[in-house]
Amino acid sequence: MVKRGLRVPVTITSDGAPGLIRAIQQMWPKSLRQRCLVHRMRNLLAKLPAEAIPEVRAHLRAVFEAPTYEAGKKRAQEVLEKYQEIYPSAMKAFSEDLEASLNHLKCPVRHRKAIRTTNLLERTFEEQKRRTKIIPRFFDEKSCLKLVFSTLIRVAQRWQRIRVTSFELAQLDKLRRQLGLLPL
Repeated sequence: MVKRGLRVPVTITSDGAPGLIRAIQQMWPKSLRQRCLVHRMRNLLAKLPAEAIPEVRAHLRAVFEAPTYEAGKKRAQEVLEKYQEIYPSAMKAFSEDLEASLNHLKCPVRHRKAIRTTNLLERTFEEQKRRTKIIPRFFDEKSCLKLVFSTLIRVAQRWQRIRVTSFELAQLDKLRRQLGLLPL
């Protein structure tokens, strides 16, 4: 993709797979890596007793949905202080990779929902599996590619719904400068 002209991305959303994290850090060390919050929440909630999940989930959402990055860090510290003694393994997991879980808060508000999870991409993969399972076989490679690309085109159209205002462009340029992706 880089050889085809992909610029250094501002953010890259991934799950916590160590190999993927290393690849992102090697290829784009200046980009913000956003930890998929759906995966993050599942991992954290799995470390809690069932009766504690609703309360802790509400506090975690307050962290991840904070209005600013600084507010998110402050709320995260409060959550750690409140639950560290009661649920040490969950709080240890929460504090690991916390920076990557909050990186979406550095971006324009309207973009946060789209970049904080990998679910759109994963849903696309699930849709591919579902469609190819019901077809006993493809006549040729071209018919398979048609099916795959039709799903990808539909996903790309969903992404095109994200409008970027001039104010948001200015925010993104400021973020790019902070990250060292543009000259000061």
